[in-house]
Amino acid sequence: MGLTVAIATYGDSGWFALAERAAESVAHCGLDVIHIHRPESTLAEARNEVLDVVTTPWVVQLDADDELEGGFGAYIERAHVMHPYADVLVPQVRYIHPDGAPGLAHWPRVAGHTETGHECGADCLPLGNWVVVGAVVRTELARKVRWEEWPVYEDWSFWLGCHQLGASFVRAPDAVYRAHVREGSRNQRGTNHVDVHRAIARARGVPVP
Repeated sequence: MGLTVAIATYGDSGWFALAERAAESVAHCGLDVIHIHRPESTLAEARNEVLDVVTTPWVVQLDADDELEGGFGAYIERAHVMHPYADVLVPQVRYIHPDGAPGLAHWPRVAGHTETGHECGADCLPLGNWVVVGAVVRTELARKVRWEEWPVYEDWSFWLGCHQLGASFVRAPDAVYRAHVREGSRNQRGTNHVDVHRAIARARGVPVP
């Protein structure tokens, strides 16, 4: 299918070191990888810049402090074979807590979508996010949507944009993205999450309650 792992970092040099380590781990898994570090950029600018140099039909964004679990590429390939017309292939996410303890691999739900047996799908995206940042997306689609700079929920804005362009979302069983929960990270510092959620909804033309 042709998949590139894109790692984009910005800010201090510590992120560059993390990106190099992440790139090495991905390369050892046999996946193509591109990583850039832009000290003076924003996260969105760095992610969009790395998108512009991807040459494969598919791309997955990997945050420099996160990981792809073993077999990720093979599991994504299998999902693609089963659903060749899908635009976004969604892995499960496993959160790694600050003490290093791993959580269970799962597909998140939009807040409030707690009905027994409910699995969030694309139609849930106007209400909130359930798609991990490391979902695999067609490169052409990603370039149309682009990443926007938000204090939090920038991944929701991106996947909502894909949905609004008519993208189909398919789950990729057994593929797992490992997301590290970091104390004091940019999405936890003094941000009014409700206000940002409403601002993204308004920017994407979604009714705000």
